[in-house]
Amino acid sequence: MSNKLTRFCMSLIGKSWAYESAEDIREVIAKNNLDSQAARSRTHTKGAARLTDSYAFQPGLIDLHNEMLDTLHYLVGLADQATWLGYDNLAWKLGAAADSTRDTLVTVATAAEATIAAPEPPVATR
Repeated sequence: MSNKLTRFCMSLIGKSWAYESAEDIREVIAKNNLDSQAARSRTHTKGAARLTDSYAFQPGLIDLHNEMLDTLHYLVGLADQATWLGYDNLAWKLGAAADSTRDTLVTVATAAEATIAAPEPPVATR
């Protein structure tokens, strides 16, 4: 299992850490999730509690959309490189992640649009 010092030392010589098994990868992902889940949840719950009207959601949703757009392009770039290197299964998984991110981008964008109150329909008079 890699540690920060090992990763730092390897980066000094132009290398990066790579795990040797899917189990190691699952373990490090689970540890990262477990180590940060409570703090992230508190941070975002506390931030969301300060929102007072629908317009207050806009900056965060627009920032989130922008970050996810960057993630989308990163995934597409990785998928293209995996394809070029002949790692078809990896390319397929990365493509699926990119597709899922595209879907989420659309949902986040429509959520941002939903922060604008719909106009009141006109009241019919006789």
